[in-house]
Amino acid sequence: MLDVHPAHHAANSWRDFFVHIATIALGLLIAVGLEQTVEWVHHRHQLHQLEEDLHAEGLRNLHVALDNIAYMEQVRNYYAAQYAELVRASRAHRAPAGLTPHLPKGVRYIKPAYAVWTVAQQSGTLGLLPREDAQRYVRLYSVVQMAADRLDIMNDASRQAAVSRFPGVSDPSTSDAFLAAIRSPEGSTYALLDPEDLRRARDSLGRELAAYRFSISTNVNLYGIEWASLHGSRSDEENVRILYDAASLYNGSGVAALLAKYPMPDAPAQNTEPEQQSH
Repeated sequence: MLDVHPAHHAANSWRDFFVHIATIALGLLIAVGLEQTVEWVHHRHQLHQLEEDLHAEGLRNLHVALDNIAYMEQVRNYYAAQYAELVRASRAHRAPAGLTPHLPKGVRYIKPAYAVWTVAQQSGTLGLLPREDAQRYVRLYSVVQMAADRLDIMNDASRQAAVSRFPGVSDPSTSDAFLAAIRSPEGSTYALLDPEDLRRARDSLGRELAAYRFSISTNVNLYGIEWASLHGSRSDEENVRILYDAASLYNGSGVAALLAKYPMPDAPAQNTEPEQQSH
């Protein structure tokens, strides 16, 4: 708050009057200038902190995307082998054979982080970002949200596939019957299904396989756009170009080609907590 004190004595002339007015005006200008300077310094500090936090969150998501791709490639291959055998068995009018499915252990799908962006939206600090930076972060975090949403989509596909296999569980009354339907240990679940149940199980497995393939693509896109942002891209157009280029490289030659052109930064990955899936 700015305090303006009256003169200690009345002005005796116009000259004294204007001197008092000038003194008050100068004092106000100095006070307002100091206040604005303090506010500018504070905003600059907030902006630098926000940029650092967004950079750290982006680095974390870069590692998350790559870990998710590696995990989902294993699961995709697992489901693809199952699905191919179910198709072969259906065409040959025989029972499926050689199915010993075991999901990869020790890893899970990890939701990418978006806490910094969310807090910045709620606190209003996003207004400190230059217009171009705000625009590119809007697209970037839309990809982050898509990758986060994939967890619920994959879990839903897994639950539907489990329900389709449930008629083949040898003892549905057991407490782990649903888990057995999900994991289908040693292929015994498929062996107990009749032809119509097998068709439903195959179709549900196909949808589950498609869900994982799309999730891989989403995380490849996340890797590409995060990489662009972390390596100095200052425009939405450049981010999108690198995103599509990363997807093209991965679709053509896999992770090796992706990392050859867009390698991981030297900074170590931050600790991440896995999100549990219904497997």
